[in-house]
Amino acid sequence: MKLTDSQQMIVDYIEGPILVTAGPGSGKTRVLTNRISNILEVKKGKVLALTFSNKAAEEISERVKNQLSVESHNRIKVETIHSFCLDLVLNRGNQIGLDSGLTVIEDTNDKLEILKRAYLNSKLILPEDKILNQALREIEKYKKNFLYPEDIKNGGEFKDIFETYNNLLKSNRMIDFDDILYYSYRILIESPSVAKNYTRVYKYILIDEAQDLNKTQYRIIRALTPNFNNLMMVGDSAQSIYGFNGSDSKIMTEYFVNDYNPKKFSLVENFRSTSKIIKAASKIQPNSKSLSVYPLEGELQAHAFEDEIEEAKWIAEKIECLLKNGSKWVENEIQLEDIAIIARNRYLFSKLEEEFSEKKIDFSFGGSNSTIECETIEMKIFELGIRILVNPFDDLHYRQLNQCLSRKGKEKDFLEDILINEEVNSNQIDKEVFISIIKAWNTLHENQENFIKSLNIISDVVFDKEDNEEFKFLIQGDIELWKERWNKYVKQSVKGDRSLSYFRNQISLGKLNTNSNSGVSLLTVHMSKGLEFEVVFIIGMVDGTFPDYRVKNSEQEKEELNNMFVALTRAKRECYLTYPMEKLMPWGSSKKQIKSKYIDIIDI
Repeated sequence: MKLTDSQQMIVDYIEGPILVTAGPGSGKTRVLTNRISNILEVKKGKVLALTFSNKAAEEISERVKNQLSVESHNRIKVETIHSFCLDLVLNRGNQIGLDSGLTVIEDTNDKLEILKRAYLNSKLILPEDKILNQALREIEKYKKNFLYPEDIKNGGEFKDIFETYNNLLKSNRMIDFDDILYYSYRILIESPSVAKNYTRVYKYILIDEAQDLNKTQYRIIRALTPNFNNLMMVGDSAQSIYGFNGSDSKIMTEYFVNDYNPKKFSLVENFRSTSKIIKAASKIQPNSKSLSVYPLEGELQAHAFEDEIEEAKWIAEKIECLLKNGSKWVENEIQLEDIAIIARNRYLFSKLEEEFSEKKIDFSFGGSNSTIECETIEMKIFELGIRILVNPFDDLHYRQLNQCLSRKGKEKDFLEDILINEEVNSNQIDKEVFISIIKAWNTLHENQENFIKSLNIISDVVFDKEDNEEFKFLIQGDIELWKERWNKYVKQSVKGDRSLSYFRNQISLGKLNTNSNSGVSLLTVHMSKGLEFEVVFIIGMVDGTFPDYRVKNSEQEKEELNNMFVALTRAKRECYLTYPMEKLMPWGSSKKQIKSKYIDIIDI
């Protein structure tokens, strides 16, 4: 499809800072990728594009590379902000005194375990779990604002715990997600030559979904681009829905404008949705300025039901009808993958899951970024060993491994111990399989690229076992999960340049997740961002659910309207708003529900 005049102007604007406000369905990604391709065709140097999700990064990279010759593929780097900053920390961390071989700690339970040890090391009474979780959230809050123990005055016991916690991370050669941003910022500020080297290589930098930037991330972008003009930001303030993470659309619309004085462009034509859906979205967000392009009306309906069970039954029956009879608004035959159910919160899906399972309607939590865990304790042990192979200073996961095996560990030489120690004192673990895991670790220790070979060592032993078919089925599933992760990593890397450490960190960043997106997609509003479907059901449209009961002030109300705007504009042709008139509460009684005010605003 040919670019519109507005889109072409953005693609052709190469030199200087640029701000693009792009409404839903306006061809934002197409314009972004075409502009990158145009830059690479007419200019020398490389291009860096930063976005917020692995899925978006993969899509942008794939689209750009499809438009370029193979020789130009290495001139474009598309990363999430966390991924870019992690590379910076791992490659340049020595400039601020960081150790080499750092690994990312992503699991909340792991962080809580470190925090417990911080209390014990400080000879303080270990608090109950609730207080421990509060302390961890407080530490994360400080770190998100680039405040570390040395920045806290009169912090008392909390400051001591914070400092001990951080020191334990350092002794384990670990960093958490907030450390990634903080340390990368310090590197750029304390070693200006690093930023200069990056902008010497990357002549153009583009920020996708810029409405989701928070002040911390913007400080990093500012530190990366002193005396640098070729910066592009593209986003839509009406789709700013991450305020709970500190994101603020003013960073794009005000801070960036004041700091860089960019040329401004606006894309308002909606090439995705039919007129009824666009009209409804414009009532939710009158400032969105989206213009209908398609001459199709589409379908927009609101339906009330006796309770959540009846709501789920109707949706299932409607889906079956769409699959069988199609839609007059959709040219092609409708597939399950063309349909999404969007809810404000994940707990709302429980009745739908039951109904879909009963009717054998395939579904998945599409867009989920959670890391899939192993089903068997043996392969959990394999993963713990991988962490120690990557980071021999990892006392946390070495302790966890020995707990699984019910054996005592050593005070040092963790790596040497796991490669030779065959002791198992737990009857939950298959001894033969564990010995094959040790062989697999040794194979990887000799050559880090022998990952599939190491998995096959375990698989061969499992295959030869004659008893317990269920165990064999589960462990083979775990092995296949690891193979899928490694194969995805192989596609993204070059033979001879692969590293187990980089592979492990990519898993921590969620870049190698292999979650299935088959069937109907069940999505929270935040998970649905950036996606589109022929048919969308927005469920649980009652007061206190959508809008959320936690909305207390005008800023939160504005963001909640953005949530509704995002949910509506995921739909291309048909959108159904549904709600129960009564809900069964967790304590057993039923409660009458009030229809969401958003349905009244839309005035269906």
